[in-house]
Amino acid sequence: MNYDVAITADAEAAARTHLLQHFEKGHAQEDLCFALWRLSTGRTRQTALISEVVLPSPDDRTLHHNVSFEPRYLARAMRLACAKDCGLALMHSHPTDGWQSMSAADVVAERDILAYAAGATGLPFLGLTCGTDGYWSARFWRREGSAMTHVWCTKTRVLTPTRYRLFFNDRLAPPSPRRQILKRTFDTWGRTAQSDIARLHVGIVGLGSVGCIVAESMARIGVSQVTLIDPDHVEVHNLDRLLFASERDIGRSKVAMAARAMRRHATSGAFSVAPLSLPIQDTLAYRSALDCDIIFSCVDRPVARDVLNYISQAHLIPVIDAGIAVDIVQAPHRLRFAHWRAHLATPYHQCLRCNRQYTSSMVVVELDGSLDDPSYVANLPPGAGSGNENVFPFSLAAAAMQVNLFIRYLISEEWWPLVKQQDYQFLTGKIRIVNEECHPHCSFRPRRAQGDAESPPYLVTTPRAGRWGRLCDLFRRLGGIGSSNA
Repeated sequence: MNYDVAITADAEAAARTHLLQHFEKGHAQEDLCFALWRLSTGRTRQTALISEVVLPSPDDRTLHHNVSFEPRYLARAMRLACAKDCGLALMHSHPTDGWQSMSAADVVAERDILAYAAGATGLPFLGLTCGTDGYWSARFWRREGSAMTHVWCTKTRVLTPTRYRLFFNDRLAPPSPRRQILKRTFDTWGRTAQSDIARLHVGIVGLGSVGCIVAESMARIGVSQVTLIDPDHVEVHNLDRLLFASERDIGRSKVAMAARAMRRHATSGAFSVAPLSLPIQDTLAYRSALDCDIIFSCVDRPVARDVLNYISQAHLIPVIDAGIAVDIVQAPHRLRFAHWRAHLATPYHQCLRCNRQYTSSMVVVELDGSLDDPSYVANLPPGAGSGNENVFPFSLAAAAMQVNLFIRYLISEEWWPLVKQQDYQFLTGKIRIVNEECHPHCSFRPRRAQGDAESPPYLVTTPRAGRWGRLCDLFRRLGGIGSSNA
């Protein structure tokens, strides 16, 4: 099991401002505060989601170059954590930069005092350290027998409106070495940005005409770990749009086809791709998506988008979605209009439902099977169904928009203008920037950073094909190897 921390921009800014206030005034004085966190459980990763900081009052801690908390401050934080079904975290600062180790005093405070007390929450205790450069390190404390031991997190992620800030534990996730095969990429946005990109775990949901182009881009720019999710297989009518596909691939799963091409074209020295031929609403695929740091949504179905909306809001995993709309006049047959767009979905960007990429009613329609009933689909109003009109150039343009938003969110400077969504009109040739907010009564707002407490209610377990798949299903029902941690 791997461990991460994800922090909302509001919580991170409040904590960092408090913890570094003395250093910024030229004083060698550390500080501390408590925070509350919720758990996000993926297939191979547990993530602590922090969205609330419990700042101290002046008499809640004692400053003496080092810093210590008063019992009443711990008691107040514990009461809040238990009342809100959260875990407890301690944040404190160190007078050096980069990923921080722990001093002897840190170990005593976290292991001997806080880790045992935090057991009342039912969740592990979480320790975080902020360096003078704002670099966050983190570790989980867990009980092993009668002792408390810590396990270091691989990284800390901070979601902001303009940039995805990443802080890696170089021991667990070493920086990407400069390779001649990536010379142009390193030279374009620099070693630091490329090292962050290379160490990301990227998810791609939907390996159709758009998703395959995104997958090729990830392989080419040096991403090291990718998860592919799509239940479909290559069909004859896919061949004019599907990168990598030929007549020999008809009947092959799209994820297997894309994974094979990515392995062949990968520029990372340690490339890994996990293809899952499952719908995203399958529990295994869903948990695998929660292992990712950022996800490309290349789907055209309402249920898939609803699942990804939960992931982006409740689990603090940015989702980059794309959509293509094509309208055709039948007599005489010609193109009336086309447009495509790409947009970010995070707690600081409009969610996929408020963005009108799907509606709750269409989720219900798909779940009851009506969306696959030709007679029902034929009577839908224009634009309400899942249209199949598209061509490779339009998919190429939409995928490029997604990948460029991905790069921009990782390397942007503070002074760059905010771009949440790009919308391209094919007939006019104009790109429009859209920075709308969620509806004031958006039902996903209360779900933000709630983690495992907010998951889609319709997740299913898809029966596995073959003898090994049937055995896995049997063991899963018996509570064995098919669990979410398998």
